[in-house]
Amino acid sequence: MKRLTFILILVMIKEMAFGAGLPTPTVPKVLLNTPMNRLTIRLRQQNIQIQRDLKAGKLTKDQAKTLKGQVEAIRKQESADLKANNSKTLTDAQVTQLNQQLNNLSKSIPIK
Repeated sequence: MKRLTFILILVMIKEMAFGAGLPTPTVPKVLLNTPMNRLTIRLRQQNIQIQRDLKAGKLTKDQAKTLKGQVEAIRKQESADLKANNSKTLTDAQVTQLNQQLNNLSKSIPIK
């Protein structure tokens, strides 16, 4: 998990350093092997997309703030689920629910 976090941080730094005009760097398939890893990546990618859309003028600051708050709420739900499970893993149902929340969030990002 530490390696995944390190790689994701590098991806985010690369994204900030080279600007929003470049495609999102790909994550090695070996790191996408668990639902939890995929969920973590989706959360980070969602924040990156919100930041890109804000920078490109597709979102206002208030819209971006609201969307980032929704991403954070999903992240907090993930943490609460992990704590409730008293483990480092989520159930399939929890992963499905969190992914559905992310799907709904993705649909709520306005397209200009």
